[in-house]
Amino acid sequence: MAERKRFKSAAEVAAFCTGDEAFRQLVEKEVKQSRIAYNLLKLRLTKEVSQKALAERMGCDSSKISRMESGNDNNLKIGDIRDYLSALGVGMSMTFEDNELPAADRIKSYVYAIHDQLNKLAGLASEVDGDDEIIDKIKIFYGEVLFNFLARYTDSHKVLYTVIGKGDREPSGVAVVPDARVEGVADCVCEDK
Repeated sequence: MAERKRFKSAAEVAAFCTGDEAFRQLVEKEVKQSRIAYNLLKLRLTKEVSQKALAERMGCDSSKISRMESGNDNNLKIGDIRDYLSALGVGMSMTFEDNELPAADRIKSYVYAIHDQLNKLAGLASEVDGDDEIIDKIKIFYGEVLFNFLARYTDSHKVLYTVIGKGDREPSGVAVVPDARVEGVADCVCEDK
């Protein structure tokens, strides 16, 4: 019986089938240059919208949608991406990240972006004043955001301690303690260990 080989990427399959490392690199490059196109396709499929229906919403023919989804990101136009997303009812934002900035400054910018989004959600809560069901769901979501942030923070902190050679002891800082008042929400307790 032939041994089954597992591949981690399309590029690995290409290299295995052709025996050509250069072809693997070519496939890898093409995949990297098609991330936006792939995400557009994924969004459309998630929304269960056909290429024809999307083309009608955008006021173009379906061949344009096909070209956008199957092409290289370098051939996409920002206006076309905006129109595509708008026709799906999806907003668009762009992030420009200065790789010369220290990592701490880049991370802070993401924290502030999350803060802005949470403020928008708080604004929504004020707009539905009196609808306790929606307000309760927003409060639960705030707890989930905190819990998920602290869980990811703890994971990263453990990695840091492993890197600096203190992997055998728990990192000091934040411990997450379940809150029995609201299912799925956690209280944050800061401790020095």
